[in-house]
Amino acid sequence: MSHPAAAPSPTASIRAIPPAAWALVVASATMVALLAHHPVVAHTASYTDRLAALARYGTSAALVHGALGVVVAMLLYGVTTLALAIDARRPAVAFGLICYALGCGAVGAAMLLDGFVTSPLAQTALDHGWAADATGATFAFVVIAIQMLTKAGFVGMGAGMCCLSWSNARATRLLAAIALPAGLGTALVAVSGLRMYTHSLMLLTGLQALWYAGAALALWRMRGTAPAVSR
Repeated sequence: MSHPAAAPSPTASIRAIPPAAWALVVASATMVALLAHHPVVAHTASYTDRLAALARYGTSAALVHGALGVVVAMLLYGVTTLALAIDARRPAVAFGLICYALGCGAVGAAMLLDGFVTSPLAQTALDHGWAADATGATFAFVVIAIQMLTKAGFVGMGAGMCCLSWSNARATRLLAAIALPAGLGTALVAVSGLRMYTHSLMLLTGLQALWYAGAALALWRMRGTAPAVSR
């Protein structure tokens, strides 16, 4: 007499989740949480007060942006694993992974400027009594660079999400649907005139978090399967 197979225990199901899937879920949620604690300088403050605030927030800004850098690296690891699972030999998958990696690099450069350059620069301007005109021009350049790099990052990451999601619709049907708002939508918003401030960044990363959750689910479903050889 045959007996029905025992259902897998919750512990076994959790252990079956690939590490890359955990990385995508944890990192995307952590990114939104870190952005919520991003130091913000009031735009209504005077020029000197803004410099003092930037200098005062130096340590917290470095900690937040350093942690964000680690989070971006975790996301890149998870997306790379997804590309390998789908089949990185497919041109669309390889192109999507390259776009996503370039986007991560652009976002990382913006984080480096915002977290490790602006505060020391403000402190230097205060210590040496830089003229307001020269200091303002320098900070304007840094702010524009941060904005452009952040926008380029969202465009690259969004394009990568779309390529990975639409390269093999049968294996990533859920991602193909989520990529519309999370990938294409965030990329289009980035190239618009929207300023990349904390609230807008939280909105865009929140949309992307939906795709990362779908990518983690896709990795869990595809665990243990080898990609088919493209002909």
